[in-house]
Amino acid sequence: MANSTGAYGLRALGKFGSNPSAGGQGGYLIVNNYSTSIFQGDIVGLTATGYVYPITANSTGNILGVFNGCLIEVNPTTKKPKWQNYYSQINVSQGNIDAYVIDDPNQLYLVKSTNTALGQTAVGTSFGIVYAAGNTNNGLSGSYLDLGASSATGQLLVISTSQFVDNVPATTNEDFVVKVKSSKSIA
Repeated sequence: MANSTGAYGLRALGKFGSNPSAGGQGGYLIVNNYSTSIFQGDIVGLTATGYVYPITANSTGNILGVFNGCLIEVNPTTKKPKWQNYYSQINVSQGNIDAYVIDDPNQLYLVKSTNTALGQTAVGTSFGIVYAAGNTNNGLSGSYLDLGASSATGQLLVISTSQFVDNVPATTNEDFVVKVKSSKSIA
């Protein structure tokens, strides 16, 4: 059986150290009319002025956490609050665009890999994420784990292969359990 090829970014799974996961996330802001979309499951950073942005390059120096959705306090069209899985450029004249970020450094995630088959040999190795545009129908990220290039500066540390039924380890497009190598420093 082949693994699915559909990427979904980073999906919160549990906590490192087998601690209970409360699903906690921090509240941050997205600058009004920001020109780059941010999807649920994208790795994000925090600018020096305090706004969330998607991390698109392989760098661990400014990772804040993983984007989990946003609340537009006053939608320009309906004049009502609007929650969505992703942010897309919008010009808000009232209120804020609140970003919700899973910012716990001990959070574990499930992530789809590229088509290289590494299985158990990937465990304990750091890899980068390949940023790809997400899906505006479901709000999910298109990013995936880049098994083609391991690196000490990779954004994600592979903790294990996925034990879920639909995942076939050591086969192309396998899923892994990873931990973000977050520094929480400001860019």
